Amino acid sequence: MWLDTFFAEYPVFRHEELVAYVKQHGDYNLNSLKASLQYHLAKEHVARIRRGYYAVKSQGAIADDSILIAGRVAPDAIIAYHSALSFHALAYSIYVLSYFFSHAPIQPFQFLQSRYQRIAHPKPLQPKQMTFETKSYDRQGLDIKVTTVERTLVDCLDKPQFAGGWEEIWRAGEMINVLDVERVINYVLCLGNATTIAKVGFFLEQFQKQFNVKEEHLKLLGKYKPKSKHYMGQRGEKNCRYLKRWNLMVPLMIINKTWEEPNNDFI
Repeated sequence: MWLDTFFAEYPVFRHEELVAYVKQHGDYNLNSLKASLQYHLAKEHVARIRRGYYAVKSQGAIADDSILIAGRVAPDAIIAYHSALSFHALAYSIYVLSYFFSHAPIQPFQFLQSRYQRIAHPKPLQPKQMTFETKSYDRQGLDIKVTTVERTLVDCLDKPQFAGGWEEIWRAGEMINVLDVERVINYVLCLGNATTIAKVGFFLEQFQKQFNVKEEHLKLLGKYKPKSKHYMGQRGEKNCRYLKRWNLMVPLMIINKTWEEPNNDFI
């Protein structure tokens, strides 16, 4: 009975959580617990996500909530990049790959219909600031951490390959109703990457009216732009325009919004 109650409370769980629950609510015996878990795995009441992590079958189906799984698949997991855009209802495309930050050296894996990829926490945030600009949310009764809209935007501009590309980022920007520009600036300055700072400055300039970006905000970011010409995309990329204000070579497709086809991870 206690195991059924645990499964109801933990649709996605770690083995350590199961052990702690049993010690608190039942008679703990390691061999009995192993046998019980193996029984429920064999009966397909639960499924192994990866070693030590499980999902529970509810109403005839195994939990297939990619956001919940990505947010629970490591103790320090933080939903990030395109997955964070999806959580905040800012994603333009449906993505079958879920991203999360974690210190754990987790290899990419697939569970049911979704694929998962761990990204290391940004080095400037390690170890004490890794939860900077994140929030905890309830997901099916369990807590998960997600990067804020402000951090998500900066992270996506920093590594657009994990965001789905420039179109996805620009369309997300178009859907943002409220953006705290000062929090965006504080976070990108914390990262300390001149190219990323220039990208954020250019992006805020493009959305200056929508986000009520003040000229003083742009001037502040301009102080930290690259000392020499940097590429917004791939180094040496053709069909770019040089923007002196940011020392940035910006692809014409971004300036003209002539977007390329999405990659195969998108629907």
